[in-house]
Amino acid sequence: MDKEKDDFNKSSKEVDGFEEVNSSKDTENKFNNKDESYNEISENQVKENDINNELEIDMNREMIDFYKDKNKDEDIKKIENNEKEEVEEQEQEEGNNKRKTSKIIIGILALIFIVSAIIINSTVSKYNNVVYPGAYIYGEDVSKLNKDELNLKIINIKEEINKRKIKISAKENMYEMNMKDVTENYNENKLYDEILYQYKDKNILEKFITIVSKKRVDYVFDIEVNKKLLEQKLEDISKDTNKKCEEVKVIINGEDIQIKEGQKGLKLDNKNTISDIEKNIKEKSVYSSDVNISCKYVDDNPKIDMKELSKVNHKISTYTTTYSPGGGRGSNVEIAAKKIDDMLLMPGDEFSYQESVGPVTQSNGYTYAPVISNGELVQGIGGGVCQVSSTLYNTQLKAGILPTERRNHSKAVNYVPRGLDATLATGSIDYKFKNTHEYPIVINTNTGGGRLTIEFWSNEDALKGIEYKPVGYASGKTANTYLYGYDKEGKQVYEKHIDTSIYR
Repeated sequence: MDKEKDDFNKSSKEVDGFEEVNSSKDTENKFNNKDESYNEISENQVKENDINNELEIDMNREMIDFYKDKNKDEDIKKIENNEKEEVEEQEQEEGNNKRKTSKIIIGILALIFIVSAIIINSTVSKYNNVVYPGAYIYGEDVSKLNKDELNLKIINIKEEINKRKIKISAKENMYEMNMKDVTENYNENKLYDEILYQYKDKNILEKFITIVSKKRVDYVFDIEVNKKLLEQKLEDISKDTNKKCEEVKVIINGEDIQIKEGQKGLKLDNKNTISDIEKNIKEKSVYSSDVNISCKYVDDNPKIDMKELSKVNHKISTYTTTYSPGGGRGSNVEIAAKKIDDMLLMPGDEFSYQESVGPVTQSNGYTYAPVISNGELVQGIGGGVCQVSSTLYNTQLKAGILPTERRNHSKAVNYVPRGLDATLATGSIDYKFKNTHEYPIVINTNTGGGRLTIEFWSNEDALKGIEYKPVGYASGKTANTYLYGYDKEGKQVYEKHIDTSIYR
């Protein structure tokens, strides 16, 4: 813009010079000869002056606008700087206020912490040697008790529980047991430590929360029961209340064979009943009332398959002895024979004479009769029972089966050859054998007219065509027993020395 002003001024001077030169040298000629040129110059000069004036005005306007804008920007900057300074001052003031507030809050919190720590420590220290709040034994509040008081309380509660009874309901019968007889150990020390030292390993804050919350905790003894005693009791209850299943049965009348279907029974579930007793003994209600248990029973299902028994179709052996009917001895023979009549032995089953006919007591139907004791005949209960076992022994041997346990009498008997008798002494001497055939065996007995006959029935292929014969070779007071086997042609195909019997 300054340059344009200079150019404008310079142009003005040039015009003035031109005027001055023309005036001094040629003014007169020009005005005289060239009026038109002069007039044109004057007009051009005016125009140029107008243009320069307008240009100068525009330049001035632009300069004014420029300075206006510049001043405006400076004012804005000043305003912005002022605002920034105000914001910074405000922020600084707020920061100072926050720091002051924080210091106050920290101070208050520190005070609260100190006071809280004092309260917590004071509260917890009160329970260093006493029971925490909320502790109950069988509903008895033991909070704040010291060691001695807690120990005495536990003893008293134990004595109270010992007064209770265990009442067992089985079918329509009721049985009772004393709690003190059934319990072996109350584990009192374990309960004592659990109550008094339960929070020993907790931090002080956890202990404080436990104390102020007073949350209820119920404790009971960890009672151990005498399972052997319980099992014996339940065994006695079982004998009274069990309904034994009826196995499938083969009934033989003469040569007629019938199969009777088995019947389901019920037996005491000893395991679950004992579990119920143990569970109820550990319940807190045992402190205030007796333990009442209802026995659990399970089905006792027949184990024998009717299809297996349908294979019984043939008498494989028989043996007969004679006895004097009537009197004590005859009665004992008939009772013992009846107890093993229609008895079934599946393959692999072992027969025990003592279990089958015993106990040999008056309560089981037996009576007094002559018995052999230490080689002498004396009166005793069950005289004649050994004739049944000896008759059975011969029937067993003729079926090709060896004994698993057998003893001869101390004195030879007159109803079987020496070496072929089998005695019984309840509790010390038994007579046993096992069914070693592939088919079931049914024992059939008949008594009457002074004759005892015992038969083994099984399948026609059980002996595989072999006929067995037992023989006792007696020599003095000794007899050696052998078992022989013969095929259909009478040829011996089997020989076995069974044992040696010695008599007095």
